[in-house]
Amino acid sequence: MSIEIRGLTKFYGTTPAVDGIDLSLDDTAKVLALVGPSGGGKSTLLRLIGGLEPPDSGSVCIDGKPVPPHEKGLREWRRRNGFLFQSFNLFPHLTAMENIVLPLVEVHGWDRTEAGERAREVVERFGMSPHLWKKPAELSGGQQQRIALARAMAHGPGLLLLDEPTSALDPEMKTEVLELIEELCRGGQRIILSTHEMGFARSSADAVVFLGGGKVIESGTAEAVFERPASEVVKAFLGKVMKW
Repeated sequence: MSIEIRGLTKFYGTTPAVDGIDLSLDDTAKVLALVGPSGGGKSTLLRLIGGLEPPDSGSVCIDGKPVPPHEKGLREWRRRNGFLFQSFNLFPHLTAMENIVLPLVEVHGWDRTEAGERAREVVERFGMSPHLWKKPAELSGGQQQRIALARAMAHGPGLLLLDEPTSALDPEMKTEVLELIEELCRGGQRIILSTHEMGFARSSADAVVFLGGGKVIESGTAEAVFERPASEVVKAFLGKVMKW
């Protein structure tokens, strides 16, 4: 996927969460990892790319197509993509099956029978068939995130956006979810994720963008950023987080 970002800015109150970002990535990258310290702008940039909210200024183009600036266009843009959040965002009163079927029917206009068949397919793919009729409260955190990932993948998204998908999980469940995401990477799914999992970003991403203070500090291939960082800020950060 090619990405062109120009002058992108997003304020929350008087605080710039994204502060005049310019970024250009060619179409050789299928998996992009956004890394850096907490509060650096990773999640906000991801939301702007996904059209979950509009920027205050600037533009984003994916594969030469601009992310629409108006709500009607943004709704259509969101429908093309899939989203996975750290807090799962499952409907607590619905079963796993219903959590997947409902968006297919109400958002994407699928027939309910067709949506049910597709839900069973993706749940089986992610090893969750025995839990199809359980509600979120009956599932572990890792199981909930698997269902959320199945929901995000059910309609065949052109782009999958993952916002800290493992931050709410314990180490064992985190590994399970990362393995599923890695499988999607190997299968050719186009993915942009924000993550603190440096080992995963280094091994699975084609391109890495390091953000700090709402700005791009460094970008390049995963090998270049992790093995030969040019910025002292990036070197210091990686020296701390990769130490263990």
